[in-house]
Amino acid sequence: MAATLLMRRRLESLPPPPLWAVALLVGGLHGLYVLASGVTMASDSFGYAHWSARLVATGFDYAAVLGEARSDFPAVLYVLFATLLAFLRLAFGDAWPVALVILNLAAHVLLGVLVVRLATRLARSAAAGWSALLLYLACFDLLAWVPMVLSDSTFVCLAFTLFTLAAARILGDARGWTAVLAPAAAGIFYRPTGLVLLPDLAWAVYLSRTPGLGRRGAAIAGAALAAAIVGGVFAFAWLVQDPARWPFEPLSAAFDTVARGYSAGEVVNARPETYHAPPVGLSDHVLISADRLVHFFAIGAAGFGPAHRLADLAFYLPCYALALWLGAALIRRDTAFATAERRVFLAAAGAVFAYALFHALVQVDFDWRYRLPILPHLILLAAGGVADLARRAAR
Repeated sequence: MAATLLMRRRLESLPPPPLWAVALLVGGLHGLYVLASGVTMASDSFGYAHWSARLVATGFDYAAVLGEARSDFPAVLYVLFATLLAFLRLAFGDAWPVALVILNLAAHVLLGVLVVRLATRLARSAAAGWSALLLYLACFDLLAWVPMVLSDSTFVCLAFTLFTLAAARILGDARGWTAVLAPAAAGIFYRPTGLVLLPDLAWAVYLSRTPGLGRRGAAIAGAALAAAIVGGVFAFAWLVQDPARWPFEPLSAAFDTVARGYSAGEVVNARPETYHAPPVGLSDHVLISADRLVHFFAIGAAGFGPAHRLADLAFYLPCYALALWLGAALIRRDTAFATAERRVFLAAAGAVFAYALFHALVQVDFDWRYRLPILPHLILLAAGGVADLARRAAR
């Protein structure tokens, strides 16, 4: 008993991780992996390379380049990343892929600092800060994309930076939403998943401006939101059942592409073991979306190597368990967090659900690349779960 009490007092007196140490640890440990991996060109990298070269060659004639581009999703949704690569070409010449990977690593280090900083601020707990740091260091799925000549690392950093700005407004540390919403609107043109930034932040704005709801009011609001989501899922299923029902030229190619995935029964892209039989009715399309939602949170795949699967288990099992613990405590309203802090956690949970629902409707990528934007939010929620458990232990 005395030993337990002494350990508890030492934990309570432990200072939160210094942010400079977070940057050094993430940059040093994860930088070694990036250095060992080297610059890696993925399949999409060659397309980005081509269009960034075309921007430079045309003197940034966006109208001409967009007119040439043919893609399933509107090419304008990639234009800011292509612009970034074009500037790197001008600044570094043939070494532009190396420059991008260095930028990816810088964004990855900054993301780690932001996650640990916000976890410590929200939970007012050193345990939350240290757990966020350990989970971030253990998150191979975030690290694996840093050496890639892709937009993922910089996009995740942008998305979570906007979330931290939104959190500051919910907490009352800052005011005014223009500085948050304007870059979020621009983020739509960085990669297609930028579309999710706006509903994420709309939810954060709602939480910051809505007075506390009683249990009855929260139940009514939750039921209304659930009904709207279910209605939206059925409406989307009706469209992809016959993409010709989409009445506008913009996004028509995207609907055709998404519909082909549904017609094949695709759950996780290029993983046939997850596929359903080709859908017949509207309910079959909805069931595919529901299965995609579940698979979006899957802990890897049978095709992953042993080391990859072990790394995923080491990260996702504690992260999911702690985040679910916090979620249950928030629903029961049985936490020591203040109202504003609870609302930030609810904003993070809303972001997780928004990305999951978007990809359940559109596509779950075969290597779970599209799950990256939710990982900082999951770490934040898990750190909140650690802080809640620590406070219960202290009582």
